Amino acid sequence: MNSSWTANAATRYTRGLAAAGFTALALLLGPVASVAAPSDDGVMPPDMHTSEKGKRLAQTYQAPLREISAKIYHCVPWVEVKKNAIGFYKPKHMTGGDTRYLSINLYIDQQPSAEFAAYKVEDRASRMFSRYVGPMLRRLASPPGLMADQSLDGFTVILEWLKQTPAAKGDRPVHETIAVFLEKQTVADFLSGRLSSRDLASRARIMGWDGETAIGQLRLASWEDDFVATYKVSNYQLAPGVSCP
Repeated sequence: MNSSWTANAATRYTRGLAAAGFTALALLLGPVASVAAPSDDGVMPPDMHTSEKGKRLAQTYQAPLREISAKIYHCVPWVEVKKNAIGFYKPKHMTGGDTRYLSINLYIDQQPSAEFAAYKVEDRASRMFSRYVGPMLRRLASPPGLMADQSLDGFTVILEWLKQTPAAKGDRPVHETIAVFLEKQTVADFLSGRLSSRDLASRARIMGWDGETAIGQLRLASWEDDFVATYKVSNYQLAPGVSCP
């Protein structure tokens, strides 16, 4: 683990979110609230979905998705699940039919470092993809019956992190964002071991943003990374009755 650019929660543990980057994401997934929320607000209610198919999926899996949101909140405390960020959205680049991807939108609380900033944008994005996409797919796909549900078409994982702090007082911080779209069969192959972590990114559609400026589709590398399972926040205490795998 490279401690020079790891999550900063050990010394600056917060649940606050900056709103930068939401304009670009709204073009992909429609309205997403831009404020911080406790874990019980992480899942979009069924009646906020825009089609009967989306509402039906949301109603069926509401309880397990709330459990997933709560587990991330407690067990990955440097990662913020945004309000209404877990839901059955239709990706905006898909124009045919009512395609529904189970989506999660996350802010990762890590401070920028000179070492991380020295990488090319694709290399930074590849590291974030490898660190978080696989673990989040395993969580999202875990509700019983979900992967067999013919109404589900795929998964989206959106990751946002701080690229650089403001250069001057009053300036806005600059965030980087990637949105990863994966068809359900690709995720099934990954979960079963038929598709390796190394090959996962090559089967995904990945869009990137520098702040609110779209940088288009990215081609990333990916690999197995156990950071989410092994990183521990110093002096962090789980809430009573909560256990993490």
